[in-house]
Amino acid sequence: MKNLLIALMLFTSFCSLAQTKVPYVDYKGHIYYQNKQIGNLTKEGSLDNNGKVVTKVNGNGEIIDSNGKQLGKLAKGSSFVYYFNDKTEKYTIGKPSHNGMCEVKNSDGQTVMLLHNNYKQQVACAIHCLHENHCMPSDAEHKHK
Repeated sequence: MKNLLIALMLFTSFCSLAQTKVPYVDYKGHIYYQNKQIGNLTKEGSLDNNGKVVTKVNGNGEIIDSNGKQLGKLAKGSSFVYYFNDKTEKYTIGKPSHNGMCEVKNSDGQTVMLLHNNYKQQVACAIHCLHENHCMPSDAEHKHK
């Protein structure tokens, strides 16, 4: 009976993820947008679907892109910054729900991503992946290449 309850909870969690309109990172570190996998998170940074390194985490806890440009910092507590051009964007990470997912909100309070609690430290890497794939709400003004 306990296994049936756990299976039902997992099924419900995956169904709710499949219906979400915002990008999300699942418990395995897969980054999804419109139910299509667009990248992966690892403890070291992020990879595109071909396994190419997109971001790395350096020894100072900074998120660095493949060109060596600093993009942000590892999350500390429930907030982190992401640098875009000459602008600093601040985000907050909510507490995990029963299925381990956290809402990531921008400074305007918009939920821009759902993120599994296992990957809170690498959230700036996920934000960069979403910008690279033009999946962020502000992508109309961001033409990141």
